[in-house]
Amino acid sequence: MQLYVNDEPVQSDIARLANVLELYVRADQRVAVAVNQNIVPRSRWSEFVLNENDRIDVFESIAGG
Repeated sequence: MQLYVNDEPVQSDIARLANVLELYVRADQRVAVAVNQNIVPRSRWSEFVLNENDRIDVFESIAGG
């Protein structure tokens, strides 16, 4: 299936968001993730099913004040 991760085209047969993110995000890395411009909470990553041409955006969390 064709996906886009941070605007880069990716061919993948992985259907779960958590499994795709394992390839791009370290386990200790604090990130926010959106699929098709909708934020997906970390608690839903393992159950979130991806579809053809989904766009996944990974953002690094930055502390601020």
